Amino acid sequence: MIAPAGDLALRAARCYLNLDDLDKADERAKRATRLFIKARKPRKVRRLLPKVTEALERHGRQADADALRREVEETFKGLMEGQPRGRLAAQMAARLPAKCPNCGAPAKPKEVSWAGPATAECPYCGGAIKPE
Repeated sequence: MIAPAGDLALRAARCYLNLDDLDKADERAKRATRLFIKARKPRKVRRLLPKVTEALERHGRQADADALRREVEETFKGLMEGQPRGRLAAQMAARLPAKCPNCGAPAKPKEVSWAGPATAECPYCGGAIKPE
């Protein structure tokens, strides 16, 4: 349940940004980042981090955006172990089914997180997707 908690924390961060409560938005974004780290979801954070930092920068919070970037980079060092890379990543992505077998959502290679060298994770339901 750690990854869904991270999703909820990100939603809260977006809500606080819309309300211009930047302190709470920053706090929730950091909480989401830490939850995704604990859930071993570095790709999810890397996809969302630019949106969070851009919003912080738009509101004049450059120092907070830089600190969040540094925290993510420092924490994710070595966390991508076991993730397919290079030719193997391309082969695995080419063999992904078009839809998640669990929820039917599209299984796009650029959106899935790799849970190991031969298992992707659905970005919608978190279910395992095995390449065909």
